[in-house]
Amino acid sequence: MRRLAVRRHLLAALAALAAAALAACASGSDQPVGDDDTAAPDARVTPGPDAADPIDATPVDGATIDGATIDGATIDATPIDATPIDATPIDAMPIDGMVGGPTDTCAQAQDLTAAANMAGGVTVVGDTTGYADDVNPASSCTGYAPDGPDSIYVVTLTAGQTVTATATPTTSWDISLELVTPCATTPTCLDGADSGLSGAAETATYTAGAAQTVYVVVDGYNPGVAGPYSLLVQVQ
Repeated sequence: MRRLAVRRHLLAALAALAAAALAACASGSDQPVGDDDTAAPDARVTPGPDAADPIDATPVDGATIDGATIDGATIDATPIDATPIDATPIDAMPIDGMVGGPTDTCAQAQDLTAAANMAGGVTVVGDTTGYADDVNPASSCTGYAPDGPDSIYVVTLTAGQTVTATATPTTSWDISLELVTPCATTPTCLDGADSGLSGAAETATYTAGAAQTVYVVVDGYNPGVAGPYSLLVQVQ
């Protein structure tokens, strides 16, 4: 009897399973019996991009490139203006005596003081042709009566300063040179030179015992003697 009861229970269970299978087929569902279709999908975590380190984690010390330092080292320690733009003195080039106007009279005398005090002095060029004879120191100034047309320049000296002037004719004519004060028809001669012949340079020099204005006169040996010249004036 006991075996019969167990068999009956087993058959009933099988019948129930068969009925359930038939019902599932009839509804068109291919879901396996017993699956829970209400379950949430797998909670998979999608990994994000790699949290890479910064490209350069070392700061540049917060320094700017221009005029500052990086890690204590100066980028450019040399100022732009430390190197002279032009190491050649301005007075190395001749100054045309006619640029500032004619130098024919005392009133037109060209002041060379600043340039003559620079290293090497100053060289000017000019031409006495067509000028008048305005300055006539005594013949003892040069050894001859300087009666030619003249060109006039001026320098101001302090006590103890020396002015040296050299006049060179740039064509063949007999030049003479005088250092005088004041600028007048018959001034006081401080020094003069006319020892060479046509084409020869002449040099005169004078040292001031006190502050003084000195006129540098480029002259001719005699009336009618004139021409182009260069004049170097130095004050030391």
